[in-house]
Amino acid sequence: MKENGSSAVYDMKTNAAIGTFIGFLSPEEFKAIANQLLDILESKKIKKQLNDIKLMKVLKPEVQEWLNTEWFPKAQKIGLRYFAFVVPDDIFGKMSMDGANKKAKDTFGIEIQYFNTLENAKNWLISKN
Repeated sequence: MKENGSSAVYDMKTNAAIGTFIGFLSPEEFKAIANQLLDILESKKIKKQLNDIKLMKVLKPEVQEWLNTEWFPKAQKIGLRYFAFVVPDDIFGKMSMDGANKKAKDTFGIEIQYFNTLENAKNWLISKN
C-alpha cells in the first residue's frame, strides 16, 4: 500500500484483482501496482480486473507504451478477459483511457468497460463468469 492510497488487492466478492490509482504516480510507482495486479491474477487464477482511476492524474506516454508492449501481453497470457475501469467524470480523462485501451481490446481480445462508480463496475464483473 502506498502512502497516497494507491493499492492492488484481491476482491473475493467480484473474484477480481482491484487496482486503485490515486493522484500523480511516477512510472515506477504505477508499474509496481500494475505488476502486483498481474501477480494477483496469476496466483488466484482469475480473469477479471478492475482499475479505479477516478482520482489518478495523467499517465506518461512511456507508461502507456509499457502497458501496450509488456503489461497487456502478460495479462492476456495469464488469462485476463474482463477489465472494468472506474473513470473520472470529465470526458477528457475517459477519452484518453479509450485511446489507451483500444489496442488492448483489438490486439489482446480483452473486454473493457468504463464506469462512473465502483459499484457499477463491480456489478458488471460479478455478471462475468
